[in-house]
Amino acid sequence: MKTRLNLLLVILILVAQNCVYASFTGKIKDANKLYQQKKYDEAQKMYLDLEVERPGNSILSYNIGNTYYHQKKYDEAIENYNKAILNADPDLQSRSNYNIGNALYGKGIQIEQSGQLDKAVAEMKDAIEHYKSALQKKPDDQDIKYNIEFVQREIKRILDKAKEQAQKQQQQGQQGQQGDQQQDQQQQQGQQGQQGQQGQQQQGQQGQQGQQGEQQQGENKEKENEGQKSEQNKEGQEKENEGKQQSAVQEQENEGDNEGKGGSKEKENKSKGELSKKEAQRLLKSFADNEKKRRQPVERGYLGEVEKNW
Repeated sequence: MKTRLNLLLVILILVAQNCVYASFTGKIKDANKLYQQKKYDEAQKMYLDLEVERPGNSILSYNIGNTYYHQKKYDEAIENYNKAILNADPDLQSRSNYNIGNALYGKGIQIEQSGQLDKAVAEMKDAIEHYKSALQKKPDDQDIKYNIEFVQREIKRILDKAKEQAQKQQQQGQQGQQGDQQQDQQQQQGQQGQQGQQGQQQQGQQGQQGQQGEQQQGENKEKENEGQKSEQNKEGQEKENEGKQQSAVQEQENEGDNEGKGGSKEKENKSKGELSKKEAQRLLKSFADNEKKRRQPVERGYLGEVEKNW
């Protein structure tokens, strides 16, 4: 009788466990469907509820990490991937390290956008180490190998960017020093100029006094000569007036001829100017088109999807 009761109790326990397991797996499938529909927030809530029932479950930690990754919450994703590694088999450990590498790369891009280039490089170097850990478990995985090469190129790109910024800052510093030196020189020149102006003013005052004396002497002489020159000037003015009248007539005739020639030259120059302007506009347009092509973002390549949730 006791044997039958014990056997019945074992059967009931097994049935209950199977029901609980079926309920658990059913909930995981429902959460996975939400994940596949890209409803990451809803899937995450279901995974977290299931984790309360099964704490320390590596698959749940891995899936929770995936939902955080797709929401670009990289620190939370990395935390859950590390939890998955603790009790996982080699395959899941490789998947988790692979996804940690992806998360660290995404975090590095966010840090780069904030301007902290050295910190971004450090995150990406850490990403490569996790890819290498994943590669140890799966040495033939081509996606892992590609990601290592890709992130190495990204590190070089950011380092080159940092060098360019450092060179610009150095040039700006040198320009600032040159500007300060120029200001000092201008101040010195200004002081020297003020001193020179004062000396010139003194010389000018002395010269004015000398000129006043000379003017008085000249006025006396002019009065003496005015009587003698008045008669000579009358004759000379009459001759000059006759010559001016003749030259005025000739100038009017020459102006008529030159106006025709000059007008035709201006038209020719104007037409040449319009042609060169059109050519310049065409060249500027082609240059602007080329610049737009250069500024288009270059595709960085395919980093690799987060591994499918389980």
